[in-house]
Amino acid sequence: MIESRMLAIALILVAASGAAIGLAAGTGTDESNTSTATTIPDDGPAYGVNETRFPLLWSEDVEQDTRSSDEFVDNVSSDAAFASRLAGSTDVPFEKPIADVSIWNSGDLRDFSPGDETTSTHPEGARLEDGLYVRDAYTSIFAIQPSTVLQSGNATTQYIASEGEVLAISDYRVRVPDDDTTGSIRDQWSLAETTIDSVELRADGRLLDTDSGHRSSLEYSDLSGSPNLTVAVEIAVRLRHETRTCEDYNSTADSCEGSWETETEDVTEGMTVTASRHTVVNRVDDSGGKRVTFESDSNRTGIVVHPNATWSSIDIDGNGRLRGPWRFYSAGVDGWHTMVSRTATSTTRRNSSVRPAQTHAVPVQKRPDIPSESTGVETPLAIEETWGDEQAGPSLSSEIAITPADRYLQATSVAARSKTLPNTAFEEVTVHGIVHGQSWTISIDDRGTVRETTLELTVLEANSSGAVVEATVTESTTGEPVTTGRVEVGNQSVPVNASGIAVLELEDRPSLLVDGRYVPADWWRTDQLYAEAEDRAKIPPKYPTFQKLVQLVLVTLLWFLPVAVAVYGFDYLTGGAALGLRNRQ
Repeated sequence: MIESRMLAIALILVAASGAAIGLAAGTGTDESNTSTATTIPDDGPAYGVNETRFPLLWSEDVEQDTRSSDEFVDNVSSDAAFASRLAGSTDVPFEKPIADVSIWNSGDLRDFSPGDETTSTHPEGARLEDGLYVRDAYTSIFAIQPSTVLQSGNATTQYIASEGEVLAISDYRVRVPDDDTTGSIRDQWSLAETTIDSVELRADGRLLDTDSGHRSSLEYSDLSGSPNLTVAVEIAVRLRHETRTCEDYNSTADSCEGSWETETEDVTEGMTVTASRHTVVNRVDDSGGKRVTFESDSNRTGIVVHPNATWSSIDIDGNGRLRGPWRFYSAGVDGWHTMVSRTATSTTRRNSSVRPAQTHAVPVQKRPDIPSESTGVETPLAIEETWGDEQAGPSLSSEIAITPADRYLQATSVAARSKTLPNTAFEEVTVHGIVHGQSWTISIDDRGTVRETTLELTVLEANSSGAVVEATVTESTTGEPVTTGRVEVGNQSVPVNASGIAVLELEDRPSLLVDGRYVPADWWRTDQLYAEAEDRAKIPPKYPTFQKLVQLVLVTLLWFLPVAVAVYGFDYLTGGAALGLRNRQ
């Protein structure tokens, strides 16, 4: 059943728009002699496919229609009816790959009806081969499942699980030579036997499984790397050739005057047809990680996970989830919309009743995130950092109504923290891959505690052209020197030495205060776990020395004593009349 939250969100968006919506997936009518039909298969939600998801499997439909929001509110009798209307208006991405694609393919494979000895029935995209008697022979890979086609930039990659199956169909027709019923030597041909001897699945030449018949289900396991999966079908034909010879033949009467001698032989032909698909095995069982606690906050926990695979989400104790940039949609496979039947003299086309579906992954955001559940409760996780390779987003067909990100981070690792989840919640996490059914629970080792630090700044020297600052970093609890990380003051950054000291030469003299910060290596990148620390130092005032004070006094006296003597002498000579420094008698 389609997620109720998805339905609710879609319903709100549709109702709020109050406008018509372009149809991106709708049901059309069958057309004959066409290779572009994009109708939803007539089978409907058969083979146990969830009825609400079935209309959403065919995102490549291009019929257009207009629907008002009222159609999504009124007369919607069930979730299935709503899903059908929704699929008729837009394409719906899923947050994870769904099982319905594989369920549909396994059931739909049984709908393939091969031709008879005179007819080869094949999807329009099949690659046909001819022998002397075997004609229009082929095998086509119907589906590899579970699998997901990842779309990035201009490239697509088909990711598979290490265990799965390959579904394939095969067919051919037999050319029986025409009989020759005139002359002294006459030939008569008939088909004695024809069969598909074997169907083999190989990975880079290694035999994985065998089957027989026109419809095949081939299993594989324990794959890794980037194997080429090849289906090889061996076709065998045996014809009976009867030759009649007359030694005494009357050509005028076109009759044998004697007796016919008959010779019979079996003529055989074998042909092997193949179909291959390049794949990449997405293994999440190589994931790892670590967790840490914090000395400053016993309720805070940090975790870093290295999925070492392309991942869709990471579950933490059922209470938190990290979500990758991918969303998933399903679409029909190209080349299967039309089924072609070929005989020696005619070719007919019809809408195919056999329509494999394929899961696709497309990036819709730049970085992994933590999905909001809109519950009003504080999100239990916060992402510290993600890292990996930045990639260009894909350009999707105009038939797919999903907007991809222009660029996104192919995250190989993600670090997160929590202040609400207990440390024990991080002892195990589950990594989910982008292929349906892929999940792997890993144990997360406790790598220690992020210890508090103390930074002490001392201004060794300061003048008009700059200052020299000494920084000492120690562990707050033990007082031991911290020997990793850097100290930043202004625009200067210097690593601490083996004694926990860094000396910084500042080119510009600070006015009064010097602010510094100890920057350790990120806890998710190192085993030396330290917290940041800050300190502020004052530049001491510049008081003159005693010697300089004495010199200042002496210089002042030497400058002003002669002037004072001259002034007093002048006033003396004038009897105090000029300056009034002396009392006049």
